[in-house]
Amino acid sequence: MLNIISILCIFILDSIPQATSKGYIIMPYFTYLAYRKDKVTAVYYPILAIILALHTSSPVYNFIFAILNFLIYYAYFSYFSYNFLNICILSIIQITMWRFYVNEPFLSLETAYLFVVYLIINYIYMRRATK
Repeated sequence: MLNIISILCIFILDSIPQATSKGYIIMPYFTYLAYRKDKVTAVYYPILAIILALHTSSPVYNFIFAILNFLIYYAYFSYFSYNFLNICILSIIQITMWRFYVNEPFLSLETAYLFVVYLIINYIYMRRATK
């Protein structure tokens, strides 16, 4: 159920013109899927890449971005667990990856806002994944 709600929220946020809007959910959801390491991940990552590619002119770049995220988070969870301290580190990684993806500068106030939002959403996903 969480997968369907997340995909639906990402699809809805994709229609908002602000570039960082869909990053609020898609980056923590990438992390959640990489942590799960099951067959469902193989289905949802291409769906997320397609959603990312809906309003762009380079869908290959979006697929590479999705694969790169999966590899980074999969390697991260090979060595670390999904707990609150690692959520802080993952939030910083997610902000960095998203800023490079949307090609925007790192503004301190906006980055702090993204960090808080990523912490909250990552915590929700972590609670669900570690049940």
